[in-house]
Amino acid sequence: MKLIDIPELKAAIASERTSKIRCLHKLLFDFDGDRQNRSRIREFSGFEFQPNDKDFNEKAKLIEEKLSLNELITISNLLLINNEGTKKEIVLRLLTYLCDLDILNQNIIRENDSGSDSENENEQNRKSYENLSEESVQLPVHNVYQPNISFNDIESIIMPFDGDSHQSIEKWIELFEDVVNMFNLSDLHKLVFGKRSLKGKAKLYIQSETGVNSWGKLKNLLLSEFGYSCNSAELHEMLSKRKLKDDESLEEYFLKMKQLCTRGNVEDTALMQYVINGIPDSVIRKSILYGCQNLSEFKQKLRVYEKMRFDYDKVKPNKQKFGNETKDRIKAPKIENKDKFKDTKLNNIRCFNCGALGHKSSVCENKIKGIKCFKCNKFGDHLAKDCTIKKEHSNVTVDKTTSCENLTTKIVRINDLNIVSLIDTGSQKTLIKKSIFDKIGKISELEQSNIKLSGLGNTTVKSLGIFKTKIIIDDLEFESEICVVSDSSLSFDFIVGCNVINQCTLIVSGKEIKFTKPSDNSLSDSFLINVAEVMTHEQEIDLTHIQNKAHQEKVRNLLRNYKPNKIKKIDVKMNIRLTSDIPINSSPRRFPFIEKEIINEQIEQWLKDKIIRPSTSEYSSPVVLVKKKDGSSRLCIDYRRLNKITVREHFPLPLIDDLLDRLQSANIFSTLDLKNAFFHVDIDPSSKKYTSFVTDTGQYEFNKMSFGLTNSPSVFQRYIYNVFRDLIKENVVMIYLDDLVIFSKNETQGIERLQRVLKTASEYGLELNIKKCQFLKREIEFLGHRIKDGKLYASPLKIKAVMNFPEPKCTKNIRSYLGLTGYFRKFIHYSAIINL
Repeated sequence: MKLIDIPELKAAIASERTSKIRCLHKLLFDFDGDRQNRSRIREFSGFEFQPNDKDFNEKAKLIEEKLSLNELITISNLLLINNEGTKKEIVLRLLTYLCDLDILNQNIIRENDSGSDSENENEQNRKSYENLSEESVQLPVHNVYQPNISFNDIESIIMPFDGDSHQSIEKWIELFEDVVNMFNLSDLHKLVFGKRSLKGKAKLYIQSETGVNSWGKLKNLLLSEFGYSCNSAELHEMLSKRKLKDDESLEEYFLKMKQLCTRGNVEDTALMQYVINGIPDSVIRKSILYGCQNLSEFKQKLRVYEKMRFDYDKVKPNKQKFGNETKDRIKAPKIENKDKFKDTKLNNIRCFNCGALGHKSSVCENKIKGIKCFKCNKFGDHLAKDCTIKKEHSNVTVDKTTSCENLTTKIVRINDLNIVSLIDTGSQKTLIKKSIFDKIGKISELEQSNIKLSGLGNTTVKSLGIFKTKIIIDDLEFESEICVVSDSSLSFDFIVGCNVINQCTLIVSGKEIKFTKPSDNSLSDSFLINVAEVMTHEQEIDLTHIQNKAHQEKVRNLLRNYKPNKIKKIDVKMNIRLTSDIPINSSPRRFPFIEKEIINEQIEQWLKDKIIRPSTSEYSSPVVLVKKKDGSSRLCIDYRRLNKITVREHFPLPLIDDLLDRLQSANIFSTLDLKNAFFHVDIDPSSKKYTSFVTDTGQYEFNKMSFGLTNSPSVFQRYIYNVFRDLIKENVVMIYLDDLVIFSKNETQGIERLQRVLKTASEYGLELNIKKCQFLKREIEFLGHRIKDGKLYASPLKIKAVMNFPEPKCTKNIRSYLGLTGYFRKFIHYSAIINL
């Protein structure tokens, strides 16, 4: 038998986190392993040695040295084995079961069927304990190993009862009798164990009674004193008030709610609804939990939902608690607006009483505690100016309300965890929050340190410890010593300090910052290149991610020598056909003076480049200015009325899924972006009059194909396909409109293919937008997906967009949300079942 043959373990091995699988792999194979850990564990068929022989004892000693108690408990939970006892006892128990997987399988089956009435089967699997002494008790004897169990071991699996109102005495007695009956204990031993399992008020009550000399009398006294059956109204009120705590996992919360339901008769559907209502999150995000038919299915969806919470925490910059923004919005006054969402205004309101965001002082829940001192953060009878307590630490970072867009941030990767980090040239040390250090996993021992970090106002923060590891920024690896500090000391999860910055060269361009390795020669790692005469400024290209210097130089030469010569021509022109002969014309729109200057400058440039010409056409459309991502404006023509009467072109665009499937077989990618892509295509002379547009300075029409025309994408796709027809057939390049992707197995092949593509582009006079081009990358963003080392991943920007989607207010909002979430279907196991 193999571990994969046990259904419960097969599911656990497939779904558990990598850190837990790594612990089990270390126990079975004596090393941490790699990506094949799960495959090796599935094929494990048991140890070859037998319990209590020499190899068994050596293996037990080795495991005690290599694995911690917490890791052993994690392995026990994964294998569905009892995790009680000392470290040595857990090791012996694990090895015994792993020597014979049939016994492990029987143990799991017996645990699953413990609630059945099959007494005959239980008798066969259980030995009678006739000679129970005060020293030890024998567990059921298997054919392989006979472990000894002490009184403390038996007592450790009996839950103590203290008489508190949240505990049900009936349920405790039922669980207690299940345990003692399993060991076939006498009435005297039941009495002794029962008394020793009492704590607090329950223990005091029994000590005050006399004549308690049997288990039956003890049970009756406990039932008469602590027996309480609440009515349905009280039970449902308790369930509705019970909420998920900050330090509580979803699984713990569910089990405690389920335990609370044992005090009465509560349907499974009601329990699931109470659990969902108690999670502080928006209805949209909790929608995955609805529609379950039973508790088993509900628990599975809880695990999926918790995984979504975990993934969201990794990509959200400020690491706010999942769902906090929803909670604040619910407490804030409601603003009625059916067309727009204005919750952002509420989030900017600061309470003058407690200092928190999201509500006013008039509705502050802490108002009854008195005024708050913002120096000691306590409520009472004094203000900060009168506070006598000196602060022990300082928050030495930017205010949390500051937008991340105004700060210099980068993605830092440590042990496969992406962290949004602040680049701080004023910090001598690199810092990390304690909570983020715990998420990274055990990559290095945390060394004690007496380092004190000084911040604003000459205040200090004591380091919790330091560790050394490798971090990755912009695909470059840096050795770093990192200080761990308390969460309250930092607003950002990670701060990159000078001990890392001094190892590289920073290239700053506007709001962007680029990490590069210093070059050994006199040439700069980034160089300037002019790729077309129409470019008005040189553009910067960084090739430092290419480790091979010879390959770097080859790419440089290809780009230096590139010129759009246009020695060949494609006979593809735009021909506009209309369904109506009635001319469409519009009057010029009004614009502010500043925008008029932008429009006039663009028109002058287009006239100079012969993109447009003056017109006397009976057709005319208005112009509009559209903001681009970088904040600048783009002049566009509003062709909506013309498009309504235009006959559609039917040249197909490539299927995005087909393109992505082809990219998954490659490791090295180069992407080219065409500058003013549509302007490469001429407009048929008979159709130029339809493209006419008007401004307050005159009327013009296009010589080149314009943005905004309904057939522009199809015509351009036909044009670009004819240019690269041969290379597309050879699987050298893939094209989606103006985005070209050159994919290859290695850098040598990538350079050869890049050379062929650039040669073809030069022959047909294609101009490149170098700022948006990438060369010989192992990871790229393409059509809303992240592709790395031949694998396809969801884009972090898409995940963030879903998490930040406002709560729908109408049918249109719901359609928008469903359209956005439909993108993730391919990345979620059993997506169709979950959506039901």
